[in-house]
Amino acid sequence: MKKKILFVNASLTGGGSERVMTTLANYLADNGFQVTMIIVRNRERTYELNSKVNDVQLTYKNNNKFYILYKRIYEIRKIIKQLNPDTIISFMTDINFFTILSCINLKKRVIISERAHPLLINVNEKKPLYIRILKKILYPLADNIVFQTKFAKSCYPLKIQRKSCIIPNPISPDLPNVYEGLRKKVIVAAGRLSEEKNFSMLISAFYEVSKIHKDYKLIIYGRGHMLGELKLLRKKLNLEEKVKFPGYVDNLMERIKNAAIYVSSSDFEGISNSMLEALAMGIPSICTDCPVGGAAMVIENNKNGILIPAGDVTALRDAMLKMIEDSEFANLLSIEAVKVRQKYDVSKICKRWIDII
Repeated sequence: MKKKILFVNASLTGGGSERVMTTLANYLADNGFQVTMIIVRNRERTYELNSKVNDVQLTYKNNNKFYILYKRIYEIRKIIKQLNPDTIISFMTDINFFTILSCINLKKRVIISERAHPLLINVNEKKPLYIRILKKILYPLADNIVFQTKFAKSCYPLKIQRKSCIIPNPISPDLPNVYEGLRKKVIVAAGRLSEEKNFSMLISAFYEVSKIHKDYKLIIYGRGHMLGELKLLRKKLNLEEKVKFPGYVDNLMERIKNAAIYVSSSDFEGISNSMLEALAMGIPSICTDCPVGGAAMVIENNKNGILIPAGDVTALRDAMLKMIEDSEFANLLSIEAVKVRQKYDVSKICKRWIDII
């Protein structure tokens, strides 16, 4: 009999954790598991589940927060009773809470995963007290907890660490071939337009670079609430012809495969999917050595990419200038970076999930 796996996902829209869960669900469905995914938020879908995955979209009659909270827990619990899955998997703090609460007294195996900074919302703000209290109460009820990095795991007490493991993100199996032609004079970045991504630092550093290399452009892909603020910074620095915000695109790697440089400027990050894929595409990459330690886990400084201190505009400027002005160095980084394709291959990473399932 096929093993039944139930995933609880926030949505199928744009986020890195949603993408990893979709990749994992599709892989398991293709490899003999009976897979169902509950989708908690009813949003536009940018990730595709394959036809073997049964998806259940939750909907709500009104927008009252308490009603939605109750309804989510009630519906997830109802579906668990109907499907009787062997294992239930959820990603991200709030979804983990809903999942654990829904499983109380059902005697089901529950695996949860933290995907971002365990302690902070942004660089200046700690997680609210109620979140920290709920974690202390609910997380010990999970059977396993999956972290992306050693740092994330170390933020929790020993009783949590003892039932946890570290599994990095997989690299998409659908990446284009590595680009081998002359790279365009374009610097690219991608991610949610929010505080922790610190795209304002990237724009400020690019401003300094553009004074020297006037023919380079910066393209930042993604959407989020900081778009207006970032556009104001662009205007203030008179970069409106050189800095572009195309929004979210579903063929990102195809669009950026011939870029000169990829930059991840985050103040904190789990493991960035776009960073992994940029490296796998051989795009010379610069990343902040920020918590939760995902970049440092993947990048050997000045070997397959460049690591810089988080929040350091000068270091980012100098790293971009080095790549632009030393093409031999940039090419050596590119050759080494492609090797992450094997290390983080989707089958290798998903088999690690199967081991704990």
